[in-house]
Amino acid sequence: MLGVTLSAVTALVNRLHRMGLVSRERQEKDRRQVWISITPKGLEVLDNVEERRNLLLALYLARVPDNEREQLLDLLQRAVELFEREDILEEEAQILEEQV
Repeated sequence: MLGVTLSAVTALVNRLHRMGLVSRERQEKDRRQVWISITPKGLEVLDNVEERRNLLLALYLARVPDNEREQLLDLLQRAVELFEREDILEEEAQILEEQV
């Protein structure tokens, strides 16, 4: 659905695990299942990345004229509202089911 192969996900999780950013726990009932959890170190890295991303975004948006920045904010708010609508996902799921 996301266009990412299982092997790519496995490689990414392996790398994150080696870096100490996630932990893995095999399930007792089905050893094929592995639960991935973010570690405290991973949360710290995530916080740092988010802070840097916000600073960069503010830096770039400071160069956008006020009226265009307001338009962008309005469009983003409308997009968030659309993403939160579950009926759209239900309609899309029905369309996909009909195609199969």
